[in-house]
Amino acid sequence: MAIGANSYGDILEVAALVPRWAGASGEFDEGTRPTQRQVESIIDQVSGVVNSILAQNGFAIPVSQADAKLMLDFFVNEEVAAIVAGINGSGRFGPTSKAPGSDGRFAVILSDVQAFIASTAVGLERLGATRTYDALAGLKYRDTDEGGSATFPLWQRRGFGNTDTDWDS
Repeated sequence: MAIGANSYGDILEVAALVPRWAGASGEFDEGTRPTQRQVESIIDQVSGVVNSILAQNGFAIPVSQADAKLMLDFFVNEEVAAIVAGINGSGRFGPTSKAPGSDGRFAVILSDVQAFIASTAVGLERLGATRTYDALAGLKYRDTDEGGSATFPLWQRRGFGNTDTDWDS
């Protein structure tokens, strides 16, 4: 098995973040916990959540712009490393970190991804990640009517006791 074409991250980078649980060669293999195949599957699964939230925020997936992809690779590597540590009984997904009534791994990962994408969406777009949809794209206004005369907003500051200042005159 290999990491999917729409996935972010790299198994060797994950191994570098959690060398304690990688094999003697510094890589995951069939003798490690989790195995190489399992880590690749986890990378694909976390990337799937990332792609879902990216798509929800209007980005074309997979993100291929070099700097944006590096950022997404880093994020997925960090999340997967935390899961690997948790599988081995350590870190924020380990058994001692579970308080009664706390959210499961998926809810925590989903929350992490949502917060990450929300906080980096503008940066991703400015780096050049293709954004095919923007929630504000449908908002339009007219400043002239059909005859070309200026229109005025339905709600004007004067309606609330303020006065207008025409700064252009």
